[in-house]
Amino acid sequence: MIRFPEVICPVLRGCLLPLLLLHCASAGADQFETWHGYEIHYATFSSLIIPSQVAEAHGIVRSKNRIVTNLSIRQDGRSIRADVSGTSTNLLEQVTSMNFTEVTEQDAVYYLANQIINERDTIRFNINVKPERIDKTYNLQFIRQYYQSKSY
Repeated sequence: MIRFPEVICPVLRGCLLPLLLLHCASAGADQFETWHGYEIHYATFSSLIIPSQVAEAHGIVRSKNRIVTNLSIRQDGRSIRADVSGTSTNLLEQVTSMNFTEVTEQDAVYYLANQIINERDTIRFNINVKPERIDKTYNLQFIRQYYQSKSY
């Protein structure tokens, strides 16, 4: 789990979360699934969208061939902590373990994973989410296609 001093939190709140929300809205991707009263929100995007100062604070490597997966769990409008793990598989059936880092900012909890992708790739995500205080695990599966943009 990463906790940031109050000096850094305003920077993160002011940069990272609005960027993530903007990206999701612009992609028409208010992506979430409902399970046992939980909303599991998820998004993937280029690591270059994140400002370098924010990426550094979160340990995210910025590069044209790296993406970030963002996941959050909500119940009754509140952020919920969870055990999150997963893998991603490309078209060549190469499986990569996803190492999620928990980020806590005031009342928000979310999970970030940073990974390498090929220039043009289709990735199948398989993510296990086990909210705290429940014995069941949800298996979130989705597919994304990636194309490197020359504009970064």
